[in-house]
Amino acid sequence: MKKDKKKITDSMVVPANGRPEQVKVGYRTIKIKYVRPDFIMDDMMESYGEYRAREGVIYIQDALVGQERCNTTWHEILHAIVYIYSLNQANGDMLKKHLNDIDN
Repeated sequence: MKKDKKKITDSMVVPANGRPEQVKVGYRTIKIKYVRPDFIMDDMMESYGEYRAREGVIYIQDALVGQERCNTTWHEILHAIVYIYSLNQANGDMLKKHLNDIDN
């Protein structure tokens, strides 16, 4: 059974304060929103960032600094690239690699 994603409410979103607010990936403009560091997702595990394809939004934890924020943002942009360019098709190489990384 698939779990529904928790809604991120406007009260969780904080101002960008000069940080990037969008990124263009292929034909789509993906919004980047920063959320309070106490947001909890999937299976009650802490999450630094998350790409939500249906919403067209990348959520980044506000408390991240420097290299953590850069790495997390880049990681989520890569998820958007994989999704938008259909590199995640069933049994595709990207999906197999990702699942293999998770299992190890």
